[in-house]
Amino acid sequence: MGPKVDKNKIRELAKLLNIHTVGNARFELNNLKMSNLEYLQWIFERELEVRKERAIVRARKKSNLPQVIFDKNAFHEGVCYQVGKLENCEWAQKYENIVINGAHGAGKTALSTHLAHKAINKCYKILYLKLDELFLVLKNKEILQQAKVTFAKIKSADVLVLDEFLYLDLPKQDLELLYRAIMSLNSTTSIIFVTNREFSDWIAASEDKYTMQLLIQRAVASSELVLL
Repeated sequence: MGPKVDKNKIRELAKLLNIHTVGNARFELNNLKMSNLEYLQWIFERELEVRKERAIVRARKKSNLPQVIFDKNAFHEGVCYQVGKLENCEWAQKYENIVINGAHGAGKTALSTHLAHKAINKCYKILYLKLDELFLVLKNKEILQQAKVTFAKIKSADVLVLDEFLYLDLPKQDLELLYRAIMSLNSTTSIIFVTNREFSDWIAASEDKYTMQLLIQRAVASSELVLL
């Protein structure tokens, strides 16, 4: 006969081993109709589920995503079809971009946030920034600690949601800074561009037409365009 089982001791050991499923258990351990190995497998599977759930919660907090309500019924059938395809997040795996274009109040931010949450559920790292916030980081990452920290988050993100993109016209130096950043990021990061301007209007957003054309080519290469 083996040693007497001490359930409290089991829970203490589980907590030391960071096994939440057993450590936080509120059930009688001998109530489950399983063999020892079946129970061990159940523990491991449930532990992985718990860890994934907690990782998703942490990722949502770190993503900086706005709290907005997404209603697929608010979009027409063609957009709903596109959204359905994009929800599998294959675009993130392939480092492809998404351009969401529409007028004010069309639901651009809600849609981009919805797709970002879908990517988080598949364990992709997400970061949401408005374009003016990105410029603050790019211009101050060498002198301000907070900008340096945010820049590190940008570089490590799998998906960058860039909202209010080209909401205002850009001076030449800002466009060059933005272009270099997009070129650097896009080899390892998918970017969701959220804009109220069509591509034909991007050209008018800066006096440097050549660099803007290069930026457009970079943004649309291997990208999905969603018109709202």
